[in-house]
Amino acid sequence: MTQPYLHELVRSVLIFLHLACLIAAGISIAFGDYAILRHRPVNRELMLKASRAVAWSLLALWLTGLSVIALDMSTVALSLAKAPKLQAKLTVVVILSLNGFLLHRYTLHALGETKTPTESDVRLAAILGAVSAASWGYAMFLGVAKAWTPILGYNGFMALYVLAVLAGIAVSLRWVRPLLLEQTPLGATNARTHARNKGLAAEDFNTAMG
Repeated sequence: MTQPYLHELVRSVLIFLHLACLIAAGISIAFGDYAILRHRPVNRELMLKASRAVAWSLLALWLTGLSVIALDMSTVALSLAKAPKLQAKLTVVVILSLNGFLLHRYTLHALGETKTPTESDVRLAAILGAVSAASWGYAMFLGVAKAWTPILGYNGFMALYVLAVLAGIAVSLRWVRPLLLEQTPLGATNARTHARNKGLAAEDFNTAMG
């Protein structure tokens, strides 16, 4: 068996494992979203299990991804300095990893606690969730963006990433944040207050008309 052929065999296995980890992460994220957005109150047990599964999947993605890079650097003379798409992907995955830590440490626990989260907690969860979604999506785009490399380069890829993140945050604050708020005791309290105020206003109107 020749060396190049062995390299391709090992690389194909690593790529397969990398894609399998990506699928596992996507499924775990979907379960996490389901636990948060489709349960009232938030299904804390399912949410934390999904969060841990995402963390393990991300770790496996790092290991398989770095293994592919190391293999290519040793066999096909891959130079990181001359691979802007790879530089961009590594940058995005670092941001994704740090954001995931913040999401798990500061927001998922706040949403799942028995005490009522503040509006700031909900807003932060919406923002970090948007960064996470945009980063995962953009990392997948970079995996198939070879044709865009001569056009964008590292700076172009990162500028496009920033735009994706900002768009994700805007969408999340506009539409996801209210859904998150509804899933918390704070949202239920606000809904009851709104209903009570509406009822009082109706009574005042009926009294005035009577």
